[in-house]
Amino acid sequence: MKPFTFLVPQALDEAVALLDRHGPDARIIAGGQSLLLAMKERAATPSFLVSLAGVPDVRDWQHTESGELEIGAATTYATLAAASFRGWHAEISAVAGNLADRPVRTMGTIGGALCQADPRFDMPVLAVGLDAAVDVVSTEGGRTLTAAELFAPAGGTTLRPGDILTTVRFPSTGAFSGVAFEKFRQRVFDAALVSAVCALRLDDEGRVTRARLAVGAVAPAPVLAASAEHMVGRTLTESDVRDIGQVVTDEVLPESAATSSFRRYQRELVTVLVRRAITRALEQARS
Repeated sequence: MKPFTFLVPQALDEAVALLDRHGPDARIIAGGQSLLLAMKERAATPSFLVSLAGVPDVRDWQHTESGELEIGAATTYATLAAASFRGWHAEISAVAGNLADRPVRTMGTIGGALCQADPRFDMPVLAVGLDAAVDVVSTEGGRTLTAAELFAPAGGTTLRPGDILTTVRFPSTGAFSGVAFEKFRQRVFDAALVSAVCALRLDDEGRVTRARLAVGAVAPAPVLAASAEHMVGRTLTESDVRDIGQVVTDEVLPESAATSSFRRYQRELVTVLVRRAITRALEQARS
């Protein structure tokens, strides 16, 4: 690992200034689960690490007056797993408590996962599926991106040099009636081979009025399935769920793209996991 200087600002504006001062030689670090591994392998060689450990504004969560869930980017998975979220926000807690292993959950952060932008990770696809937004600051000021805008289609993020991701914001519990996340991994600490998240809102008659479906690990970025709109206006039956599972699979991983045994296996997984996610989201919405 290349020698580096570890900087610990005590406020967000100080972190922004340090990142700007040292330019491409500096990287932001929160939990360091991905960055430190890259540095050990010399895939990343920053001369300065700007730590968020001393910045209190980015290390906790709160509900806003409108009911949005605001999570500081340096909030750990362990903190989220222990949080007493209500309604479908509890699914965020469940996902945080069921990824990787305890050491990773203790150190890893939600913002770090989003900035790493590995499509196999749980938080990127969850954020896209649940229509989350992120707040970003730099010397040029602040701006907000949807999670879908954060991830570049070819991989990586759309963050600019000098940007710091500060907050992840999920919609209020009233935005959806039911939410479910599903994934398949070979070992408990592995990243997902395929993951899927479904978010539904139903009216009083049980018809779907809003639907979102996102699939992870099948492309360089999480894929938001446009075919989720097929659910809107319908009172879904088991047959509908089976059909939609196949339609979504054909959209996010067409048969023509399944050119290897692994990709064909992923197609099967997408179909199964999407159906499971829809079914569980429906059960939650109808309960």
